Amino acid sequence: MALTREQLVDTAFGILRDYGLADLSMRRLARDLGVQVGALYWHVKNKQELLGVLSVMILAPVEDPGGGAAPAMGDVPQTALPAVAADDAPAAIRRRALDIRNALLGVRDGAEVVALTHALDPDALPTLNELEPLFAAAGLARDQANWAGKAVVNYILGAVSQEQTRSGLVAAGLLPGEADPGGDTAAFNFGLEMLLAGTR
Repeated sequence: MALTREQLVDTAFGILRDYGLADLSMRRLARDLGVQVGALYWHVKNKQELLGVLSVMILAPVEDPGGGAAPAMGDVPQTALPAVAADDAPAAIRRRALDIRNALLGVRDGAEVVALTHALDPDALPTLNELEPLFAAAGLARDQANWAGKAVVNYILGAVSQEQTRSGLVAAGLLPGEADPGGDTAAFNFGLEMLLAGTR
């Protein structure tokens, strides 16, 4: 039976979820699928493209400011987002940031994968770019809204990446102690409120 793109992506996502990014090599993926490595490149140009697809899947649970599911990459332009009143914008920004954090934490090394995709092409993941119009709705000028959106995205990716790395090191016995999800959440919320206070 011929390999399909869906099989490739599902298997890659399973490796990432169960073993982490370090184990997600094209060689490992081909072995798990029972094909030669060259067969993979009929469906994805390279590993970067595969990571881009996985990034969209990681962020799929994030809700848009109107309360519905976030669109898949390229489905809906940013201008199609529901309008948010100025008074509602801070709560929408807070909710969006927490939804992105939760989505990243839901997949092993999720923050690292999404950060790689975002670094390669900042426009590839509309979910991350929807913070800017929310800051604009809150009353920030265009440039300031852009910078504020980027600052919050960088904060989320950095904080979650550090949290996932530390959790992995603790699980491997390379760091003493135990994971502290409650403490990590409290620290994240504190940092987010500092950023939001700064924009006010």
